[in-house]
Amino acid sequence: MFFDSHCHLSDERLFAELAAVVERADAAQVGRVLSIAVDLADASAIAGFANGARVWASAGVHPASALTWKDEDSNRELRALLDNPLCVAVGECGLDYVYDDTHPHYPGATRPRQVEVFEQQLEIAAQTGKAVVIHNRDADGDILSILERWRSRLRGGVFHCFSSDWAVARRILDLDFHLGFTGIVTFKNAPLLHEVAQKCPLERMLIETDAPYLAPVPHRGKQNEPSFVPYVAGKIAELKGLSREEVGEITTANANALFGI
Repeated sequence: MFFDSHCHLSDERLFAELAAVVERADAAQVGRVLSIAVDLADASAIAGFANGARVWASAGVHPASALTWKDEDSNRELRALLDNPLCVAVGECGLDYVYDDTHPHYPGATRPRQVEVFEQQLEIAAQTGKAVVIHNRDADGDILSILERWRSRLRGGVFHCFSSDWAVARRILDLDFHLGFTGIVTFKNAPLLHEVAQKCPLERMLIETDAPYLAPVPHRGKQNEPSFVPYVAGKIAELKGLSREEVGEITTANANALFGI
């Protein structure tokens, strides 16, 4: 009934009890999980346990990992990973203007280099026909401008962990991208996101945990896992005046269609 469209099962906290995590997801009617890569080594690890029964994989380089991207070598490696039919998306990739070279403690790639790495991955997504999982933090204007240029060549994608306002959401929807909602939507102090969830067509929504991060209420502050994604569906159902089951079924269908599962 439910599809966790974005989690990190390769994170050591979840991987240490992977079988139990998947079993708890199944018990919570979370029948499908997309485990998202943050760099190419991570993508290779995920490919090792994706099974096409419960767990699928992505492959890509997170902007905070952009310094690991080695142009031609990484390009070839990413293409090889995407040859796996269980690898259904490019990402997470995008722009993160918090973790750039100006960060005092966790410096990453410069903003221009993040753009270069992002666009190289968009080129691969366009050529392979894979959906794109977008990471966006403090970069609304730049990332939307880039995608407006690329949209005609892309299958589509999702803005993972959407947390901007309705004006930004409308531009994303105009690009025919989906919005990914995490446990943040269950927080009382997220009125702008509640507005977006109310206004966004259900056919353009995905639900996700981003586990092990961002656990929803009533587990806020604890380690997150895919079995908690029904709480996200429940809050969206409350905001839209629907049943949790309706939200689960429609967002699962959305994810299946977007990722070609």
